Amino acid sequence: MLPGSSTSTSDHVVGTQAPAQAPAKTQTKAKCTPSPTKSIAPSATWTTCPYVVRDGKVNPDTDMLVGPDSAGSMSQSVLYNAIAYTLQRNTGNSQNVAQAIDIFFLSTTTGMQPNVNFGQLVRGPGKAHQVGTFTGILDLRGMVKVVNAIQLLRNAKSPDWTPAREQAMTNWMKSYISWLQTSDIGKSTASKANNHLTFYVSQLAAAKYFIGDTKGASAVLQNYFKNQFLDQVAQSGEQPFESVRTRPFHYRCFNLEAMITNAKLGDQLGLNFWTAKSKYGATIQTALDYILTVGPKGEQLSDVFPHVAAVSAAYGDPKGKYSAFLQKNVNSYKSQPFWFYDQSSALPNSPAGKAKRSDDDDPSVSGQDTSSNSTEPTNRANPVDSASMAVPFACPAVFDDAPSVELEDGLFVTCDELKPFFEMPSPVDTTV
Repeated sequence: MLPGSSTSTSDHVVGTQAPAQAPAKTQTKAKCTPSPTKSIAPSATWTTCPYVVRDGKVNPDTDMLVGPDSAGSMSQSVLYNAIAYTLQRNTGNSQNVAQAIDIFFLSTTTGMQPNVNFGQLVRGPGKAHQVGTFTGILDLRGMVKVVNAIQLLRNAKSPDWTPAREQAMTNWMKSYISWLQTSDIGKSTASKANNHLTFYVSQLAAAKYFIGDTKGASAVLQNYFKNQFLDQVAQSGEQPFESVRTRPFHYRCFNLEAMITNAKLGDQLGLNFWTAKSKYGATIQTALDYILTVGPKGEQLSDVFPHVAAVSAAYGDPKGKYSAFLQKNVNSYKSQPFWFYDQSSALPNSPAGKAKRSDDDDPSVSGQDTSSNSTEPTNRANPVDSASMAVPFACPAVFDDAPSVELEDGLFVTCDELKPFFEMPSPVDTTV
């Protein structure tokens, strides 16, 4: 159903209609007091009502769109089916993956084009409202799951992942990579500083990994952790570009999800970004610990559950803090998909993954730090240990070229607005 269309055949209230032959009677004498105003010329009336940005609010119009939800459901479905096929070798599961990929990406009649040219378009007249906005790329963040699913079928040598599908999907990914890197929308997203940029990096790195460009994927991730990541996490673990929003807990968790995804992608490529530090000496773990300490304050606590499992798997949980949190809030957490995904053995380049390998090789060195092989990028700001000293605030690099930066379409923030979040003291950790 097209936007604005209705399933009703009439715009009027349904009731008993008069016979068509009986016209309404006219009054011979006016009973209404004439209006003192004159007619207004069409040029003096509104022809459109511009949308007003309200942070954290979603326009109900979007409920008429099925694209974003379909992309999310498809990506989760192919991943679950690929895992099921890997474990059970049920061809029905691998066929489900192949069929979903065909329908969503490869079919000439139903497949999407390798771009998001009309993603999160803001309706209205004029050319500016005939294309999408930079925020639309976010709706394909499930692309990492698609890559994971196909990789599972590849490794399992599924007969349903045929050479023809492999070639067609490779071609699609190559075109999507080109669009991400060369289109105005793609370049705009790449210039941001918040979760939109972080998820953009996830997609671009995953797509390059899919086509076999591991050097390119590594370069994308290295660039992110050497640059934008430096300004995303304050010394306390706060994420100012997210906490300045109207739903800070949600956005902190959202960007953390993307940061963890980027670290996982790096781990798959033999890189350790788990120990990468921001300009203020904070790591991904610091960001999670801050979230757990400040709490949701009325928002959904469940947003953070998967990230607790991921950080526990990557960094270890020597004090049992993370397991205690999950046990308290998710009694069945070990039966959740996120727990299945997040095991130290799946993150061999993380601190906990290296320690586990060391334990397996020589139990006598249990718990020793094996991070000497870390590929942590050398950050341009020479970050220090967050526990050692306070780092003076400096405006994030994204403000070098503009007095304000865009967080969402039409929603801007200045350096002065972010400064208090960077300078917040580290909260007392009450989760231990």
